[in-house]
Amino acid sequence: MVISKNGDYRVSVPEDLGTALRHFRTQNNVSQMEAAEWEGVSQPYLSNLESGKFGSSLNHALRLLRLLGCEVVVRRASSNG
Repeated sequence: MVISKNGDYRVSVPEDLGTALRHFRTQNNVSQMEAAEWEGVSQPYLSNLESGKFGSSLNHALRLLRLLGCEVVVRRASSNG
């Protein structure tokens, strides 16, 4: 995964997305349990997501986007929308 100077995470594989999820959750001082409760999932399920275990569909989608010359970037939303 590539992290730019401005904090953007470039996602190439599911594990990159999990790492970004964990980074932003911990940066906001939110525990896995809190985040799981907010989302209505179990803590072990959230742990799996943060480990990049999203299922094969995400992996195929990311690979296809790369083949099409695209990239997926995760960044903190701007405060003005």
